[in-house]
Amino acid sequence: MKKILFWVLPLTIIVACGDGKKAEETVVLETFKDKLSYAMGAANAQSFANDESGQTAKLDLDLVAKGFEENLTGENADACRETLKKCFGEDFQSFDSTYRKEASECLGKLTAAELYRQMKDVDQLSKFDMKKVGIGFRHGLTKADTLLKKEEKDKLLQDFVAEVTQGQSQKMAKMDAPFMAKAKALPNTKEIDGGIIIETLKAGTGGSPTMYDDVEAHYILTNPAGETVESSYDRGEPLKISLQSVIPGWTMGFPQLKKGGKYRLYIPSELAYKQGALCFEIDLLNYGKAGSLVPAQPQGQMPY
Repeated sequence: MKKILFWVLPLTIIVACGDGKKAEETVVLETFKDKLSYAMGAANAQSFANDESGQTAKLDLDLVAKGFEENLTGENADACRETLKKCFGEDFQSFDSTYRKEASECLGKLTAAELYRQMKDVDQLSKFDMKKVGIGFRHGLTKADTLLKKEEKDKLLQDFVAEVTQGQSQKMAKMDAPFMAKAKALPNTKEIDGGIIIETLKAGTGGSPTMYDDVEAHYILTNPAGETVESSYDRGEPLKISLQSVIPGWTMGFPQLKKGGKYRLYIPSELAYKQGALCFEIDLLNYGKAGSLVPAQPQGQMPY
């Protein structure tokens, strides 16, 4: 394998020393890992740097960066959500300066926690130097992420996403075939168009919705590994949604269900999110004509 040569791109930044004096630290992007890490950090700062609502301008960006850098370890930051509500309100439209510093750090922590989770989910944590990710984020907050040209950052991230997507697709494809075959062999199942498999856990006695109706249902979403991805029970209320605003597997599968019944829908990847087959355990509570349970929603919205 040919050795890839990289330009060394230095940048001098000011950091605080223990004696209160300022010292210069030279940031060097010498390896592919350094560059990808920096680009990823800068990309995660774009929502702050490009915010047109004016809310970001009210924050302490140093504390946003501090929170981000300190939480690139996967620590849970859910407690920060209450702080953000206090600072910005339920609709994120107000601003209480009393919580400015705490909210600034919390936004950084939550951003880092989500990035860490996503990279862990796709087994890519080893691709990143978290210190360089933090530096890229800090620079990106003020659009000072000039260690790499925009074109190079974009290409690094596009190539990374393409590689991860391909790897995940191959991984899921290997899991999907036995997953769907096992589902097909279960008792009380039937297969409908598109290869969707419906398992009846409890037969309903009511009618069935059409593909154009609204539905109200509890659901538990699991992946081929049996892991729970999402559950309406955890939120404490059923989902109300139009069957025209969900994945194709729901639009095609729900008309086969009856009100009052409980079922499992085994949906092939191409009729779900194209990231692997999925299983939805459905408790169909109610249905009605379009607009009777929910306002009109844009097509393509996820069913949770």
